[in-house]
Amino acid sequence: MMRSKPDIIAMAMERDDMPFLFALWYNHDVMHYADEFPRFRGWSRIDEIQEAWERYDEIHKELGNKYTQLIIKLPDGTRIGESFIAPLKEDQKLGEWQKPKGIVCLIGDIKLKPEFWGKGLASKAMREVVRFAFERAGCGIFLVPPHKKNPAAIRVYEKAGFSPIVEKPPWVNHIFMTLTRQQYIQRYSKKKY
Repeated sequence: MMRSKPDIIAMAMERDDMPFLFALWYNHDVMHYADEFPRFRGWSRIDEIQEAWERYDEIHKELGNKYTQLIIKLPDGTRIGESFIAPLKEDQKLGEWQKPKGIVCLIGDIKLKPEFWGKGLASKAMREVVRFAFERAGCGIFLVPPHKKNPAAIRVYEKAGFSPIVEKPPWVNHIFMTLTRQQYIQRYSKKKY
């Protein structure tokens, strides 16, 4: 399918993106619904930027695009947000949901700087993240865990094609939503963004 040049770019983080990323994570408005600092990334709690970069780069090289910190940019290069995707373990269980064996399942999210909220950019950015997950990371099922008191985030994920899957989520105050490869193909091959 032919696509016009995107309004938003989601690209793998580079070393010089680290100060932006850390500033975003320390913004209370951005992290309000996150419940805590991004802990499961394995490097995000390291205060020294070079050390954090080296640890991220090491994990990314080991796991490839299935483990990628994405930076969301405008076409002019302005950084406006971030997204992160990581693989679920083969035996991973989240509440009542069990990761299907042999299927690449990624978990992710998206965060934008507050000055870019309410402009439709998060929806556009999430569509680019979804494309990255399915086209470059070999995703079979993409899972997102928005906070249930964040209707804007839930709507962003719905617009990208995700739907709720778990009635008893394992993380307090979060719902789980998924998008399968088949749903991705059906939804994204028809639309021109």
